[in-house]
Amino acid sequence: MSTQSPFTRVQQDLTRAMASGRLPAQVQARAETLLARITKPVRLGLLGQPQTGKSLLLNLLVGTDVVPTDLRLPTLELTYGAAPCIICTLADGTKTTVNGDDLRRITALAPVFVEMQLPLPALGKISLLEVVAPDDAAALQRASLWAAKRTDVVLWCSQSFDAHDQRVWAQMPDLIKDHGFLMITKADILRANGQLDGVLARANALARDDFNQILAIATQDAIAARRADGSVDKDKMRASGGLALITAVLKQVASGKQSAVDAADMLLAQHPEAAAARAPAPVIAPQAAPARHDLGKARPPKQAATRPAPPPTSAGIAAYQTAHDHIAQQGVALLQLAQSGDRDMHAKVMAQTVEQLLWLCNYLSCNDSDSDPLLQNLRATVLDAADLAQLMQMERRDSAVIEAVSLLLQVKRELQDHLAA
Repeated sequence: MSTQSPFTRVQQDLTRAMASGRLPAQVQARAETLLARITKPVRLGLLGQPQTGKSLLLNLLVGTDVVPTDLRLPTLELTYGAAPCIICTLADGTKTTVNGDDLRRITALAPVFVEMQLPLPALGKISLLEVVAPDDAAALQRASLWAAKRTDVVLWCSQSFDAHDQRVWAQMPDLIKDHGFLMITKADILRANGQLDGVLARANALARDDFNQILAIATQDAIAARRADGSVDKDKMRASGGLALITAVLKQVASGKQSAVDAADMLLAQHPEAAAARAPAPVIAPQAAPARHDLGKARPPKQAATRPAPPPTSAGIAAYQTAHDHIAQQGVALLQLAQSGDRDMHAKVMAQTVEQLLWLCNYLSCNDSDSDPLLQNLRATVLDAADLAQLMQMERRDSAVIEAVSLLLQVKRELQDHLAA
């Protein structure tokens, strides 16, 4: 049994295929993009109006005070580097590098853009872009659209999601909206003033469909939940909203990497001539992304004491196995279709993928049981996946085929998880 991770396997397979010289130019470019998504940190953008707590959120996510909150800085990009340094882009386009991590040292340079590199563990998983714009709707919109091209996940910081926020967010690309989080910041102040529930209710009414998730956070409290010895006050972190945010970010990191792996597998299957030397896929039990309290601390998660979920019924196990076997068999047929070189291959793969998700919906509906909540949850997941795949089918984009197949593979992994439990 191979213990090689799917990320390592696909990285090696893509590298070999790209070096083979057998990939068409457009496919080569796509492979390079996928390899970057697998190997590089997920790009996280912090956007919103001035004075909405973006710098504090950045400090929380990296686990240390990087940006002094009393310092006026331009847009800042924070990435991993072996040694601390600050690279300033000046108004005339020249760049100046300052060693160290003291941002106060660069204020006299009056930079228009700052890139900071630090050897922080969190920056191995994410990079951060804090976008600073004047308190002007047009300027914020220009800055936000600029940032949308340079980020994978966006945290839109606000205390009310007012008309100004709404106008700018409405112009953001749909892909960013799908991976965007509305952060209602300074939740401790809003709660103390008796306003938090009303702000959240209004935000959900206005923006529920335009964000992946809406979260409230008292960032100062979340930062204070980290003790000097590196441990975390879990209850305080949870109450502040910090745990929900960090868990959401980790989930985005994991799902982004997995989506790239699925797309890379599909690309390699379509070009066997370049992937002839591929190693067999590892047979390993899938693992869920760990939900840690600190992106910068790599330690096993400790689960809170919760009531254990009831085990799946024997009928549920049989349903999982039948569904898994069917999808595995159909996956072989999809792979053969992807390798066929058929002119209408993309449309046919999309149609087959949607058909299999709809089959799963019908099968799980027929085998649904009030006594098996796991089966009910799986059925709801498949229904959502089928709806999304049908929307992708209507878009008629070739890239949507990869996304739809990825949905099917995610469902297959959930079935494997249930069978392995």
